Parts: sequence; C-alpha cells; structure tokens
Amino acid sequence: MTATAERQMELTLPMVPDIEIAAARAAGNMARELGLSTELVDEMTSAIIEACINACEHSRSADNRIYVRCVGVSSDGNPRIDIWISDHGRGFDLTEVRARRQQFGALHKRGRGLQIIEAHMDEVEINSTPDGTTIHMVKYGKKS
Repeated sequence: MTATAERQMELTLPMVPDIEIAAARAAGNMARELGLSTELVDEMTSAIIEACINACEHSRSADNRIYVRCVGVSSDGNPRIDIWISDHGRGFDLTEVRARRQQFGALHKRGRGLQIIEAHMDEVEINSTPDGTTIHMVKYGKKS
C-alpha cells in the first residue's frame, strides 16, 4: 500500500523589500515536512528567492503583488514539491533574455536569476505574456 501525504499553500505577497524571504521560508517549511533534505531545501529556496526578486525588480506589476502557490506530495518517502511564482506584470521575451545572456556572458555581474533557478530546480517552465509571468518549478526529493 502506498502512503501519500499532500500539502498545499497559497500566498499573496506585497512587493516590498525582503518579501522573498517569507516565500522561501514558507515553502522550505513545507518541503522539510515532506522529507526533502536540507541540501535540496536550500537549493529550492534559492530558486524561490531569485524568482521573487525577478518579479519585484522587472515585472512592473500594477498590483505590486507576487502570487506563490506550492503543492507538495510525498509518496512512500519520495517527496515532490511544485512551486508557481506569478505576477501580473508586463511579461518578457524569454528568447530575448537568453540571447542577451549569451551575448554579454561574464561581462555582466547581474542577470543570472533564470540560470540560478534552472540550476537549482529539477524542472522549470516559464510562461510570460503581456499580462504577467508564471515560473513553475519542481523539486524532487531522493528516497533514502
């Protein structure tokens, strides 16, 4: 028989300094409850922090809010957490952002947020339109 635990959480956060820490802590607590290791939780929270900072700095959202949704599942000791970070901003062209990163490379000290997110998460999907951006990230735990 399969033992399954599920947790869900939704947060609407104001775009104020350091709000990314609140989002990361809340998701980190959920991930620890589900059994993710400290190392995996740290990777996940780094990605959440980057996604929230990007929303605050670049979205130009009229409502000045970040929407965070987390769904965590642990089945027989194999946890998975899905996180969606959304804003209602102006969106961006992902192809253009990636091309700019390739063009300028190491010359820029900033602009590595998406790379950090992708490096720390197991799956990343970015959907950006003129009505807003959603980053869907997935982190898997390893069965001990």
